[in-house]
Amino acid sequence: MENNHYQDSIYFFGVVAKYWKFIFYFTLAVTIISTIVAFLLPKWYAATTNLVPSSSSQEGSGIGGTAISSALKEFGLTKMTGASGGEQYSYIVILQSRTVIDSIINKYHLDQVYDIPKKEMVELREEFLDNLEVSYEKEGNYTITVWDTDPQRAADIANDMVQIANAHFVNIYRQDSRLSKEYFELRVNSIDSSLTEIGKAMSKFTKKTLLFSPEDQAQAIAKSLSDLKAEQVKYDIIYNFYKSNYGDNDPLAKSFKSMSEELNQKLNNLKTQPGFAGNFALNDASAVAVEYIRLYTDFETLTKVKAFLVSMLEKIRSDEVKSIQSLLVVDKAIPPDKKDKPKRAYIIIGSAIGGLALALLIAFSINYYREIKTRLNQFNNVEE
Repeated sequence: MENNHYQDSIYFFGVVAKYWKFIFYFTLAVTIISTIVAFLLPKWYAATTNLVPSSSSQEGSGIGGTAISSALKEFGLTKMTGASGGEQYSYIVILQSRTVIDSIINKYHLDQVYDIPKKEMVELREEFLDNLEVSYEKEGNYTITVWDTDPQRAADIANDMVQIANAHFVNIYRQDSRLSKEYFELRVNSIDSSLTEIGKAMSKFTKKTLLFSPEDQAQAIAKSLSDLKAEQVKYDIIYNFYKSNYGDNDPLAKSFKSMSEELNQKLNNLKTQPGFAGNFALNDASAVAVEYIRLYTDFETLTKVKAFLVSMLEKIRSDEVKSIQSLLVVDKAIPPDKKDKPKRAYIIIGSAIGGLALALLIAFSINYYREIKTRLNQFNNVEE
């Protein structure tokens, strides 16, 4: 084995010695060419801006904005919502969105900079993305790095991306708020109509029965029922909101649906089983008392639900006119005074190593070809 290694070494150095001039001049030529090319390549400068997400945008980026979030807090429902990261918009997605990229391309005429016509927009976007890096750091901040042959333009693009991304974020947020507002406005209008009808029914009922003030027990029953029923309606409304926006399989939609069904079942049990109002079921009470409690309960329920929805709706309307800035600049990008690429030394050294390897390959290929040719000639001479 050692003898074979020794023979291989002798063969290797023999071929190198035989073709050393070719190897030397070939490697030198490749190195010279790569050096010329390296110095002819344009200089690229890197400008970086450092960002952090604002606290207001973090609160307002999920479940329909700060309006719904704060309303749920007031009604003790925040434990159900949790702090799922899926509820928040991804800043990296927005920063690299087609809307932001196209705005930068059009503003700085990058089709002329990259010499790619706008009709080839896909290739133009890919070229810009090759010169863009958006990263999320472990400390919780974001960085935007832009490479350009003009250091001032590199800094301007990095800074403008923040402004354009913030504007895009606001548009997305307001679209989300608008959908939420339309949904809750419809529910408030529906409740107003129901309250009007119940009020008319109560007016007719009191005129007919002259029952203007029920007993204390009836009031307590109505209050307890209205509280339970209001909670059930709240859960049902939130469930329908999540269902209409995120689908029936959304974990939160399932949770609110389950809670709504449980409360509904409890209400049914209270009405059909004895023990709540006394040793009798509510459905067995006198027709007059039951009818009054039903009307009074429905009126109180809808009044409480309306208050819940109106406070939420007002918060949504208030948030709509706020100036939301999702990303705050910690360090603005400034024009770099030194190029970032190309790394000319690396290019030259890499080309020299590559040229040497290619020269050796060619030299050994030529030597092997000549050896085969010599053996074939010897074999033909022996046969003759």
